[in-house]
Parts: sequence; structure tokens; C-alpha cells
Amino acid sequence: MVMDMENEDLREVKEEIEQLREDINRYIQYPDIFKDEIQKASKKIDSLINDYIRFSSAPK
Repeated sequence: MVMDMENEDLREVKEEIEQLREDINRYIQYPDIFKDEIQKASKKIDSLINDYIRFSSAPK
């Protein structure tokens, strides 16, 4: 059961990362307009990548 939760956490983090990547790709087309959004998304993706690493390296 714990492994299922860990897999679910990993899946959710991966989905969030993919969504943020899509957002950044849209924002980057107009960097002057979306400067704040790019910075926020960049910080969030860094945090999610750290979460992903933590979840994926947790002892099974």
C-alpha cells in the first residue's frame, strides 16, 4: 500500500512538472510580458524536481 502511494506521488509530481514545462514553453514566447510567471514556474519546477528525486530515491 505504501508503494502505491509513493508511485501515485511520483506520478502526480511528474504530471505537475510536465504541465509547468508546457506553461514555460508558452510564456517563453513573450518573455517580457510573462517575466514573473516564468520566474514562478521556474522556482516551482525546481521544487517539484527535488520532490521527484526524493520520492524516487526513497527506500522501497
